[in-house]
Amino acid sequence: MKRLIFIILPLFMGLILTSCDDDAADHGLTAVAGPDREVSVGQPVELNANSSIDLTGEGFLSSWSFVSRPDGSSASINNANSDIATFVPDVAGDYLVRLTISNSLGQDSDEVMITAIAAGTQEIGGNYSEELHLIKITENPDVPDYVVTSTLSMTAKLRIDPGVRIHVTSDALIRIRPNGTIEANGTSAEPIIITGTSNMAGYWRGIWSESSDFDNVLNHVHISGAGSNNITTSAPRAGLHVSGARLNINHCIFSNIDGYGISVNATNVQIPLENCTFSQNSQGAMRITAGQMRFIDSETDFNNHEIVITGATLNDDVDHVWPAPLNGKYRFTALMSIFDNVTIEEGAVLLFDTDVLLRFRGGSGKYQFMGTEENPVIFKGATEQAGSWRGIMIESSSVENRIEHAQFYHAGHDNLAAGYGRAAIGLGSNVRGSFSNLHFDDIDGYGIYIRYNSTRVSLKDLNFGQNLSLGAIHMLSEQITDLDNQSFFNNNHVVVNGGQVPEEDDVVWPSLFNGAYLFTSLSTIYGKVTIEPGATLEFDNDVLMRVRTNGVLVANGNASENITFTRRSGSMDHWKGLAIETSSLENSMDYVEISYAGNSGLIAGIGQTNLGLGNNARLTLTNSIIRNSLGYGIWLRPGAELTQSNNTFTGNAQADINEP
Repeated sequence: MKRLIFIILPLFMGLILTSCDDDAADHGLTAVAGPDREVSVGQPVELNANSSIDLTGEGFLSSWSFVSRPDGSSASINNANSDIATFVPDVAGDYLVRLTISNSLGQDSDEVMITAIAAGTQEIGGNYSEELHLIKITENPDVPDYVVTSTLSMTAKLRIDPGVRIHVTSDALIRIRPNGTIEANGTSAEPIIITGTSNMAGYWRGIWSESSDFDNVLNHVHISGAGSNNITTSAPRAGLHVSGARLNINHCIFSNIDGYGISVNATNVQIPLENCTFSQNSQGAMRITAGQMRFIDSETDFNNHEIVITGATLNDDVDHVWPAPLNGKYRFTALMSIFDNVTIEEGAVLLFDTDVLLRFRGGSGKYQFMGTEENPVIFKGATEQAGSWRGIMIESSSVENRIEHAQFYHAGHDNLAAGYGRAAIGLGSNVRGSFSNLHFDDIDGYGIYIRYNSTRVSLKDLNFGQNLSLGAIHMLSEQITDLDNQSFFNNNHVVVNGGQVPEEDDVVWPSLFNGAYLFTSLSTIYGKVTIEPGATLEFDNDVLMRVRTNGVLVANGNASENITFTRRSGSMDHWKGLAIETSSLENSMDYVEISYAGNSGLIAGIGQTNLGLGNNARLTLTNSIIRNSLGYGIWLRPGAELTQSNNTFTGNAQADINEP
């Protein structure tokens, strides 16, 4: 029986083997998934179907899939429908992988077991053209999962899992190339840590992202110890330098960096910032252009760091909102030309380096600086002394321009532009808008400088400190009506550099609260001007004021508030005088004092005098004082009608009235 069994058993096994060979021959395919093997957790695994046998000559398609994975694994197979595929074991254990090959004649499968063993710290560096997936290897918080031993250059995706700790060796750089991406998604409980192998500022170089992929993200990433060298020849020392189109930065910490936390050189780079923290960075929180200011959120804590804004032209055709950084200030280091709409939010503090000018140039752009009484917008010099920076210019005709509750200090380093003087604010041609509740002090120049007669802005509730070297405001006669009588001028002048009140205007010149007008060149009134009681009008040497054509002057003070026309305070020079050349019955002066004119002949046919009436001019003059003229008190041309009563004349060099 044993002998018979031994004879039958080989025959039976032969039949089985023959049957299997026949099945393979039926389709001519034999899948070969490769040998079983052990790898480290986090070590990329290559799956290769090229050892499979194809007797048909037709070729085959490959498909890889997991039969089983360890509990907790989320590993996936890359290029699963290719002959060569890859995956990265993310937890220790067995990964059973099935290869299926097929063609029109049939299919065959084979399986391979990949056993992943928990590994210690892994070294990475060099160039990577395929995805690099960094997973958490060790639970020991004192041991890094990875050490970057040389510059890590990615032309593929760099994917970093929550909790991964990466240490970087001296002066090494993590670089995401233009065709690479970075996806570093930590969590609040398991942030990603990227720091130096030595715990000191300026030990490794930093991260440089050149990628324009909109999926680039740093989420819950802590970057520290960077800044050993400039990121590039044109970029400063920083923890992160972004030169690609976009990088989302959320809940990140930039600390202990010998340089900036983040730097950007180009205005079109987008870096949406959300709830980040900057601390102990030697040069500041960020070095960016004005193009990135709109991406700063209200929750990011700058811990008294500055946000350095480099000079550039902002012309992106988008609306920009500059928020008030939490515990931070903006610092502008060079000239800015801005053509886009800009809103500055309440509480923002803007510092300016030496001679820096902020120029809002959009012809129809909308510029709104919207402080509040509790949280004004502040413009000041980085060096807190008068004349340390240049100022701002607005050259927009939008009626929506608004500056409310803003403070200006230390401007006036140089003329704002050709044809302008030194001032905190300069207004260009055809500017429109409203300015209210502004404060100016420590200005080596004017608070506001208006050059063109086409500029008309509402100026209300302004406040000027004592330290303005040239005066509160420089303007033309046309703009006087844009002032109010509530602004506090603190003994500063409103300098009126000539101008003409148009014939169609019917305007009021307010009495300045603790201030006076200073006319520095000829002003001519063709329309109707009413001067409020208490107003003081001072005039530089030999300066003339004329009321012409159909012009009307109504200067009616009262017993307690005279209206004064006189020479510049503190000067010994005389002004030319006031010439009224119109026949309007509305011309009237009551409780007015006119003094220290008559420096030279007033107009053709009228010599030295305080007040002159031209041919057929009319004026009613009552309760007034005419004194200290270098010529006559009043000069009348033929046909002039002066109706006067209760006036006082004193100290006039020739006579009180010169009549024809």
